[in-house]
Amino acid sequence: MLKTYTMFKIVLLSALLMGCASSSNGHLNENQENDSLEPMNRVVFSFNDTLDTYLLRPVAKGYRAITPEFFRQSVENFFDTLNQPTYLMNALLQGQMKDAGSILGRTGVNLTFGFFGLFDVASDAGISNPKNDFGQTLAKWGWREGGPFLMLPFFGPSNVRDTIGFGVDVAADPVYWRLRHSKEWGLIYGGYALNNLQKRESILDLTDNLKNSSTDYYAAMRTMYRQNRQKKINQVLPKSEDEANAYEFDFEIEDEE
Repeated sequence: MLKTYTMFKIVLLSALLMGCASSSNGHLNENQENDSLEPMNRVVFSFNDTLDTYLLRPVAKGYRAITPEFFRQSVENFFDTLNQPTYLMNALLQGQMKDAGSILGRTGVNLTFGFFGLFDVASDAGISNPKNDFGQTLAKWGWREGGPFLMLPFFGPSNVRDTIGFGVDVAADPVYWRLRHSKEWGLIYGGYALNNLQKRESILDLTDNLKNSSTDYYAAMRTMYRQNRQKKINQVLPKSEDEANAYEFDFEIEDEE
């Protein structure tokens, strides 16, 4: 959710430049091996992994050690509630009316009965949480293949389409712009730090297991991202196309927004 506008511009510009460069090399199929930028991606991945090993992971482990599980779950629920307007925008743009109804329903329930979103009463009531994003929207509009795989500094695995989608989701976030307009910089950066700390803590076991069991951590991370991302894309495609692009998924991870 709360991302800095400067970083958004850098990420978006990089994605556009890489997309233009890749399009001149012919048609790209994301279902095939498509990592034409692998040497650069591995350098970025090494940077991210070093930062994670010596800073992010230890801080996340410390955060887990000193906070009870119910507190961490409430933090996750709260930020997910703040993201619901962006999810709703994308559901409407995708024509996913069922998802839009679920988003409206769970937002109302959690704000009313979940103490402003701290408790996920909606999920307990059986209301789904689709988490639609603009990368999916672009796929629904026709950009089925996301372009070459990208490893973004700080943000991790992506591709050209989904990097642009990420930037649009940031730019369209009404909560961010409301805080920015009021110059609540402490809330912006504090919220950004807490949200991402919670996200890192939530995948500690997953990334530890993946890293320890992989002979090539970069390749394993790339495969995990692609499989889970394709599953998300298939959720908004027509049923027949969804079946035609079906995958066997070995990983199941939560989305980062």
